[in-house]
Amino acid sequence: MVVLLGKTGSGKSATGNTILGRKDFISKKSSKSVTADIEKQNAAVDGWDVSVVDTPGLFDTQLTAEELTCEIGRSIYESSPGPHAFLIVIRVNDRFTEQEKRAIEILECVFGSGLAKHAIILFTHGDALEGNSLEKLIGGNRDLSRVVEQCGGRYHVLNNKSRGNRDQVTELMEKIDRMVEENGGSCYTNEMFEDAARIKEEEEMIQREEEERIQREREWIEKETRERVNMEWERFQRERIAREMIQRERRERERLKQDDKSCEIM
Repeated sequence: MVVLLGKTGSGKSATGNTILGRKDFISKKSSKSVTADIEKQNAAVDGWDVSVVDTPGLFDTQLTAEELTCEIGRSIYESSPGPHAFLIVIRVNDRFTEQEKRAIEILECVFGSGLAKHAIILFTHGDALEGNSLEKLIGGNRDLSRVVEQCGGRYHVLNNKSRGNRDQVTELMEKIDRMVEENGGSCYTNEMFEDAARIKEEEEMIQREEEERIQREREWIEKETRERVNMEWERFQRERIAREMIQRERRERERLKQDDKSCEIM
């Protein structure tokens, strides 16, 4: 099983069609995700029996990217066997922005460390390279280089406008086959997903506890500050009242002195 993951517009559906050699997935240029649900198609590809799973684009559904990725994970969890390969789809002519970084982080968070062992970075729109080196493109972006390195240095480029070029698909299938061999023939398992979910839950719990601790400290500091301000205000008020009393006493003494002088004159 091969699972396509990535942002809307990255070319996931077109990639699925290129691999299958037919137009099973709806693919068109759109700022909205064309794939609304998780779709699965099967085909014989160059001697391999392949199941291709197309998924909705991240950041472009009513669900958050995290919720959508969890839904994808749960759908895969219910499949048997699990995926032998995740193809993380990125357009060659797109800048690797903070949103791309966030998408990778979400995928890593939901699928855990098992994702990288079973992943290949798949660049689409290979025609946009226009003779430039893909290695130069990867090497010129530190974040992209890190992602490729995490995936064992595995990457591939497809030109979905040239579906008749089956050599590019054969080469991809050979890379997937080598990766599966490196993994001892194993696929991404339910246990890996469960471990990732457990780790994610533990990390979220630690984060909640840390946020609660920070909130308690903030409330304590605010309380201490309020009490200190109140004490300072009360001290200021006491001092003000004391000064006013002293001033009144001084004025009273002055008035009495004036009265005494008036009596002496008389």
